[in-house]
Amino acid sequence: MAQNQSTMNSEHAVTTQPVSQNATALKKKQEDVSTQVLDRVSEMEQAGALVLPKGYHAGNALKSAWLYLQNIEDRNHNKAIDTCTKASIANVLLEMVIRGEHPMKHCYFIPYGNQLTFMEKYTGKLMRAKRDTEIAEVNANVLREGEEFVYTVDKKGVLQLVSHKPTFQTMSKPIVGAYAVVVNKDGSTRLEVMTMDMIQKAWNQGGFGDKDRQTGAHKNFTDQMCKKTVIARACKVALESSSDRDEDEDNENDLGFVPMQPQQPQQQGIEGTNQSHPKAIEHHDTFEESASYEEVKEAEPSYSEIKEPKPQTEHKRECPI
Repeated sequence: MAQNQSTMNSEHAVTTQPVSQNATALKKKQEDVSTQVLDRVSEMEQAGALVLPKGYHAGNALKSAWLYLQNIEDRNHNKAIDTCTKASIANVLLEMVIRGEHPMKHCYFIPYGNQLTFMEKYTGKLMRAKRDTEIAEVNANVLREGEEFVYTVDKKGVLQLVSHKPTFQTMSKPIVGAYAVVVNKDGSTRLEVMTMDMIQKAWNQGGFGDKDRQTGAHKNFTDQMCKKTVIARACKVALESSSDRDEDEDNENDLGFVPMQPQQPQQQGIEGTNQSHPKAIEHHDTFEESASYEEVKEAEPSYSEIKEPKPQTEHKRECPI
């Protein structure tokens, strides 16, 4: 009897073991989520709603994302693969594929409660801007106290750089702003300028406005973070202007695909979840992932998100998507 009880306890322990510690359960979850995402991508491609970038392999990107996902922890050091819902994981991976991006290189994932959220790096915006807009390259520099900086407005009302004269003596001076010169494929240029106050406000949108909460990258590599912020803003402008949708400024449509329906889509969130995100989200990625820029809202997806299947009953069978 005692032996049977021990066996039952052992079986119960196996069933409640976290997915991250159970190779079989982990593999099954990966297969289930990947199948959901690939099936949805296939549906969108067949409907003419999505064309993946040339050379982009969704299956390979999902494999890389899954390896990355297994190492992500929340602020309580719980594995995201254990705490986040399968639907939220699937939707983040779906958004990554739709944008034609790769984890860590173009984007990263942040767990918030039981929801996994998608965050795009400045490199992701820059890549999409070069791919989907007229931008050929973007070059950024910081402006320091005491430097000569002159810009003008051309006949088309576009800001243009006239001159910037940094000196060796000003390299250690405080940063007062940053700018990016956007070079288009037709050779035309435009200038994006941000003061340090504007940059700080942009960081504040990501929860890094308070100096006590800024990451090591913001404090130790301020010049690089400023460059990334102004580059992200320049790319965001181009991506928004390339959209055919006539929406409010805060509602981005920079997913890089043709909407499935011509009318403005309704926001379809995951059942039982809160779509709002906190101003400050703590994560522990490397320097590259620490860039924050002025972006309050992500694009409202114009695709139908993957939802958690409803619990089955004895008399009714529901087929999960």
